[in-house]
Amino acid sequence: MEISTREHQFKGRTLAIVNDLTLDEQWYLYQKVRELKEAVKSGGNLDQFRLRNPEFAVYTIFMEDSTRTKESFRNAAEFHGMKVNVFDAKTSSFQKNETITDTIKMLCGYSIGQSIFVIRSKIEGVCRWLEEAIGEYTRSRGYPPASFINAGDGRHEHPSQELLDEFSFLEHKGWDRESIHLALLGDLFHGRTVHSKVDGLRLYGQVDVDLIAPAELALPKMYEERMVAFGFHVRKFASIEEYLAQSKVAKIWYFTRLQLERMGEKVLDKSPQLRKAVTFQREFVGKLPPGTRFFHPLPRDARHPTLPFWLDNTELNGWDQQSQNGYFTRIILLGMFGGLLGGDFRSALATPQELPMRPKVRPSPDSSPIRDAVDFITEVKRSDEAEDSSSTEVGLVPLRSGIIIENLGAGQSVERIWGLMHMVRGILGLGDIGGQGVYRSAERPSGEARGYISVPEVDINGWDRRMLKKLTAMAPGSRLKVMEDGHISTEYCLSVPPRIYNFPDISCKNTACVSHSSNGQHEVPPYFHRAGQQSWAFLCKYCESMHDFWQIWDYKYYEASDFTI
Repeated sequence: MEISTREHQFKGRTLAIVNDLTLDEQWYLYQKVRELKEAVKSGGNLDQFRLRNPEFAVYTIFMEDSTRTKESFRNAAEFHGMKVNVFDAKTSSFQKNETITDTIKMLCGYSIGQSIFVIRSKIEGVCRWLEEAIGEYTRSRGYPPASFINAGDGRHEHPSQELLDEFSFLEHKGWDRESIHLALLGDLFHGRTVHSKVDGLRLYGQVDVDLIAPAELALPKMYEERMVAFGFHVRKFASIEEYLAQSKVAKIWYFTRLQLERMGEKVLDKSPQLRKAVTFQREFVGKLPPGTRFFHPLPRDARHPTLPFWLDNTELNGWDQQSQNGYFTRIILLGMFGGLLGGDFRSALATPQELPMRPKVRPSPDSSPIRDAVDFITEVKRSDEAEDSSSTEVGLVPLRSGIIIENLGAGQSVERIWGLMHMVRGILGLGDIGGQGVYRSAERPSGEARGYISVPEVDINGWDRRMLKKLTAMAPGSRLKVMEDGHISTEYCLSVPPRIYNFPDISCKNTACVSHSSNGQHEVPPYFHRAGQQSWAFLCKYCESMHDFWQIWDYKYYEASDFTI
């Protein structure tokens, strides 16, 4: 089939997370999968779904073992007549410490047509980084745009699995989108397919989610909070037995494999109890509502299956059909990203949707980080009659010249405020001259603690917006006062910046992140987005790990145990 040369809705797109497709785009994909399955069932003509372009190349790059995902993508690519390249990471230049960026650049030049890369990796955020880096590379050389599909990255996300899961739920529910009641159970901590559901379930008008897992395997707090922010009704249970003891039981159950080997010795010692809590028993069958279906992304652990094999030939088995749906879903996904499907797409949304706690990813600006600083660094206008009372308010020795940084770490613990002040001095190179301390604010009924730093003889004229941005990123909510001849000459109010990047002193504290130095991807710069307009937290652009603003900075004052990712 000939592909239109006009700009295409999906051609060259990337699927790093579920939200890379809008809800309307996801619904379009599900409708196309439905049409494909009906055509297959009726023996109809499938040419409308086939790309039939031998110059298209699909690379399956799996740095972790896989059967279903890898083979379904390979067969989906062969359905389209694409060139399929099974990339063996174990015998590649990865073993010679080549970065994945260099590898992909080379592969992009080995095909006349478009390249689509299906990547599974323990490193999180790989596809998001490659979308940016390789996008610039292909544009500069006139290559066709490359697409990247995340086939599972660490414990972050598995968006193509979520697409086939959601299609399977819709198929089972008779295409009813008004509501869904779903039980998620098993290893919700490591289960990346579950993490992708936080966004995928937004397709439904009303969402009830029951989380069934012992505390050691519970869904990370960040994902649970986002479910609540989306308006989901969330309940939590420690075991299947506890769940079935109450009356409101879901008809759709989604099991996940336990990955206890990742949890350490203390958890391994409790393996029998943890498995029992989320393994379905024969005596539970009579407590299920009629029409219940079980789903599982597979594989099952044959030694300790949470879905025992005696369930395989029962009406509860929804996972076999679910697995087959992976093939059809990926046929459509490749067809969309290859530019065949999508010409008839129409969005019902006039404006993009705003998602709480997950900002839109923007490419890193080419200019200096000084740019756009005016939005969050505001100079306070002062009248000639204004009193310079700040020094006496906090007990500082008055300065003739220098700077005072007030309101540091407002509302934090005294210990953390002291740590923040040491960090500010160290990273800004302010040394040990001057004074600092913690005071209680008389303006707040709670008398919350705040820190201050005074440094004499600092030449503020030597500071530029970059230095102000660095201070703002370390101490949002603070005030910087410049003293000249014993008076405040200039005062800045420092708000929370929308992004933090281009500083040598920052890093994502998730050791699995593509930007973390331990993973050898040296081209990837740390980059953080504010988690929401009212939030003081930041998300890593690549792996989406949540950081408080002080956690972003590399400073030895803090111990590693202070950080929870």
